[in-house]
Amino acid sequence: MEKKRMSLTLKIFIGMTLGIFFGWFFGDKISSIKIIGDIFLRLIQMAIIPLIFTGVSCAIGGLGGDMKKLGRLGYKLLIFYVGTTIIAIVIGVGIGNIFQPGTGITPPTDLLSSPVSEISAPSISEVILKMVPKNPVDAMARQDMFQMVIFSAFFGLALSMLGDAGTRILSAFSVINSAAIQMITIIMKMAPYAVFALMTWVTGTVGIEVLIPLAKYLVTLIIALILQTFVICGIVVWGIARVSPIQFYRRSLNAMIVAFTTCSSAASLPISIETAQRNLGVGKTISQFALPLGATMNSDGTAMFHAVASIMIAQFFGIEFGLTEQIMLVFFAVLIGLGGTAVPGGGMVTLAIVLNAVGLPIEGIALLAGVDRIAEMFRAVLNVTDDLSGAVAIAAWEKDFDKEVFYGRKEAVLD
Repeated sequence: MEKKRMSLTLKIFIGMTLGIFFGWFFGDKISSIKIIGDIFLRLIQMAIIPLIFTGVSCAIGGLGGDMKKLGRLGYKLLIFYVGTTIIAIVIGVGIGNIFQPGTGITPPTDLLSSPVSEISAPSISEVILKMVPKNPVDAMARQDMFQMVIFSAFFGLALSMLGDAGTRILSAFSVINSAAIQMITIIMKMAPYAVFALMTWVTGTVGIEVLIPLAKYLVTLIIALILQTFVICGIVVWGIARVSPIQFYRRSLNAMIVAFTTCSSAASLPISIETAQRNLGVGKTISQFALPLGATMNSDGTAMFHAVASIMIAQFFGIEFGLTEQIMLVFFAVLIGLGGTAVPGGGMVTLAIVLNAVGLPIEGIALLAGVDRIAEMFRAVLNVTDDLSGAVAIAAWEKDFDKEVFYGRKEAVLD
């Protein structure tokens, strides 16, 4: 009788659990193990350029110049991204008002010792302009995903208008894209060890002492993130695609764990695309267009972080932050969330922009610096899960969704 092999998902989960234990037990003594995780991240990032360029080009080129269908996909994705981002911010503001994370905090004084320079919010025109690449090679070198998606979409559209010559190039791109997905499958065999190394490093270097003063803030943010991840995304999958949310989370677990340990929805993008096609039954056109676009435009986790952090900082400094200010917070958080690729840096930089826009002291960012790595892990999970739920919903709308694959009753056929 053939022995049943352990699934990759279980191996990754075991690696994460052991990493937490080893990091707690040994502390920063074995922080050098992080190199294994860094190698894994570099290998994944290595696959991003060919995957997005060929994938988006094939997805748009495969529409055969059907601008009506492209427009339909575009507006559905925009409605979904803006809608879920607004929901995330409203949940964040509501949970922040209920739990009052900024009251009663006495953080270590050294957290407030480093000044934070003022950063102004970009205008809407600046955000839109920076989404359009002027040098696609430079955009690829910087891995500016929105600019890469824009260029690849135009290139695919142009190829679709060239007749047989364009079709031959798209066929070659399809082979390259399949090779990139196969490369990701090979790299994923390293995932359990990389996840173990990254979790060991995070747990060992952050330590428990920095979490205690800001535990209330972390718990508030994590509750809000979990609500969006496991309630709103579940409602989207059940309400639009009419499939089991439990099955959705089970089949998406690989991508969610990788996002949790890498703290990056961008680094998780290749795994998300493979998960959408292989596990969730999402068609190639939808997955290759919606997910790269979602990784750049749909940062619900970051938007929710902006909301909770802003409420917490206002409460900490004793600043009156009424309904008008909170409505302004929703507006600016949506704007920054959709145009995040136009701002260099991570969540802390964009938080500075939001705080400055709503009139809160940006020095409050120093309060959160010590625990941001922990918060970022949960933010990345929400970003990836939300993108996958959106891909399932859009695929179901467009009749490009295979329920037999989703429920594991047949293997996905990847061209």
